[in-house]
Amino acid sequence: MKTTKTIVAAIYFSVLAIGLSAQVQARDLSVPGPLSFSDFDQDGNGVISEQELNTVRAERQAAVRASGRLGRGMANAPSFSQLDTNGDGQITPEELSAGQLAQRRNRGMGRGRGMGRGRGMGQQVQ
Repeated sequence: MKTTKTIVAAIYFSVLAIGLSAQVQARDLSVPGPLSFSDFDQDGNGVISEQELNTVRAERQAAVRASGRLGRGMANAPSFSQLDTNGDGQITPEELSAGQLAQRRNRGMGRGRGMGRGRGMGQQVQ
């Protein structure tokens, strides 16, 4: 009986620790790339207000600077009004996804793999 309680307690605390570490990792704002909708929706009401967007962006800028990275794309982030395409004063998950997709497309213009001034296939470096 005592062994069963010990095993159940160990499983419970393991699951709790995994859940807490996942929450901490999910809130790491210094990682590159777009943030999830839940990162912005701080009150969990299903929409992002302008205040929430600005607060999270300021937190992210501070986290990126603290990590020693430059955060080059932050200056080009779309404004609240650009993301709020229907003008209702709130950003829905669909509006955020569309805005992030447009941002990735704009950022990728003229960059990436393709014809360049590389050494080419099969050529050896001398």
